[in-house]
Amino acid sequence: MNKFITGTIVTVGLITGLGWSTTAQAKAVKWTTGTPKAIRGAWYAKQRVRHIGNDTEITNNAMILTPKWLYVMYDYGTHDYGGNRLAYQKVGKQYRLRAYDSLDKTWSYTKIQRQGKTLQLQKYGTRKAGKSFKAHAGHTYSLQFKSKFSAQLSKK
Repeated sequence: MNKFITGTIVTVGLITGLGWSTTAQAKAVKWTTGTPKAIRGAWYAKQRVRHIGNDTEITNNAMILTPKWLYVMYDYGTHDYGGNRLAYQKVGKQYRLRAYDSLDKTWSYTKIQRQGKTLQLQKYGTRKAGKSFKAHAGHTYSLQFKSKFSAQLSKK
């Protein structure tokens, strides 16, 4: 009986001494320069038409992504951002894009998930040059792939 207890204590001591643990460590995902081919192109939402007196205002949510630059227009044209110096991460089925706006000296961070010809887009943060990351809880926008415009972008 003493040999069994001694053997159990030694085994437990070896296991804990080797540093086996059950805690999972997250693997850091690195930024890859450029843009993923799966989401390049022109993406638009249904247009919103407003009649104000004799004027007609047509606005849209859109994203245009090429290998070298990103442009996003949301809240039906009231806000936009974009830039070059693109990089992305793929986390599960989701892409995270990073673009630098040289005029504002700001990095913009966008989450994108594609499902067929539909794309879900959300701006989730910004970072000024030399400052720390600032998270945003922005709206999620659903955009549709526009092959006509995307074909023109790929020719350039």
